[in-house]
Amino acid sequence: MLAATEPLLIQFVICAVFGGICAAIASGRGRNIAGWFCLGFFLQCFGIILILVLPDLKVEEQRRQRHALETRRLREQLAKERQVADERHHHVERRLGAHDQALGLDTSRPPELANQAAPPALPNAGIWFYARGQERLGPVAAETIRHLLQANVLSPRSLVWREGMADWQPLADVDEFGGDVA
Repeated sequence: MLAATEPLLIQFVICAVFGGICAAIASGRGRNIAGWFCLGFFLQCFGIILILVLPDLKVEEQRRQRHALETRRLREQLAKERQVADERHHHVERRLGAHDQALGLDTSRPPELANQAAPPALPNAGIWFYARGQERLGPVAAETIRHLLQANVLSPRSLVWREGMADWQPLADVDEFGGDVA
């Protein structure tokens, strides 16, 4: 009777060895030891092949953690860079405001397009608006227009407008600046 159970005992030991190998590999790869022991016990070689083909969960988790850490680091760096950019922007705005005040300009308003109607009438007829490219700038005093013309910021073809004028005109055609345009 012992002879009849011997092949069954050998088969059981072989299955247990395959189950143990699968469980050992599974523990090193971050997988369930008991589940892989059972798979190795019943599937034997196929269980070992299957555990070797599947991705290593420990490596995947390490990769996920590195990615999360790098993402957090990059977000912190971006936040710092935004803060620096905001500080620079405010500094530039203050400097431009000081320059505008010194020149008597107001460049803080968005530029108007060339084909739009003339700016709204101002009570002071000595206040001028001028065009630089597609930008409409002003209001400025006539003296500022002369200064910009002498500094070659404006040319005789540059358009100007003030209250009382029907439309924008080149500087060369405006009587007030006719002597300044050479």
